[in-house]
Amino acid sequence: MGWLNVVLLLYGFFDIGMGVLGYVNKGSVASLIAGGLCGLIVIVSLLTYKGHPRNSRIAALFITVLMMGRFAPKTFQNELYPSGIIFVTSLAVAVCLILGHVMGMKARKTKEEAK
Repeated sequence: MGWLNVVLLLYGFFDIGMGVLGYVNKGSVASLIAGGLCGLIVIVSLLTYKGHPRNSRIAALFITVLMMGRFAPKTFQNELYPSGIIFVTSLAVAVCLILGHVMGMKARKTKEEAK
């Protein structure tokens, strides 16, 4: 399992965990459903990676961008818990996905040049 798959697996469980935490702390069913769905989508994207790598990564990036968009306003209003933590984690995962894409394209180009 590559480093990016490990990051995405941890992020999926993080999303689920934060949804459960929102439900436990504030009784928010919306947090439970949204966190659970986002986490499951990221984990399912990992399971479909071998068959559809591009679609898998796009789905994971879409979820990270959605999470950043949802929690950015509260983060920038200095609400660091839980909004800031979720925003920063989602941003870090988005950067990892972009970095993984760039590294993959560079490896692919090097492989094609070697032929």
